[in-house]
Amino acid sequence: MSEIEFWSGDRRFGMKIGPAALAQITQQCSRSHPSETGGVLVGFYTDTLRCAVVTGVSGEPADSRKGRSFFFRGVAGLQRWLATLWYGRNRRYYLGEWHFHPAGPAEPSGHDIAQMKEISQSAKYHCPEPLLVIVGGEPPSQWDAKVFVFPKGREFMQLYKCDEWP
Repeated sequence: MSEIEFWSGDRRFGMKIGPAALAQITQQCSRSHPSETGGVLVGFYTDTLRCAVVTGVSGEPADSRKGRSFFFRGVAGLQRWLATLWYGRNRRYYLGEWHFHPAGPAEPSGHDIAQMKEISQSAKYHCPEPLLVIVGGEPPSQWDAKVFVFPKGREFMQLYKCDEWP
């Protein structure tokens, strides 16, 4: 399996994710089921800055809180991990969040939307266009993933798999 590409309908925003990062997400979802879980996306932007390339994901930090219908991502250890990636040989950046809705649709909740808008406006994240990957269903066998981008000061939009454009 090669990288999967997602793009906005107007092709202004894109995301690529490789099979290893996607497998890591679905494995963490399977382990967490029936509770929600999540983490952060890291990687880099292409030269045109239009496409984010996800090269890694975190698991849920130890201080996260979760249940069947909620997840609050903690921060324990994330800053150190992100700093290691930032100052490493292959500089990597915070790109956004990933989140799991067990046995539910891969759609953002009101809380998810509010959190992502806050991240887009926060100077501490340095990410005015964060991505949100939501996995719904029951990995590893039946699941779906959707991707959204939250441009600062604008409405969020879905990115579609290249073979599923509207």
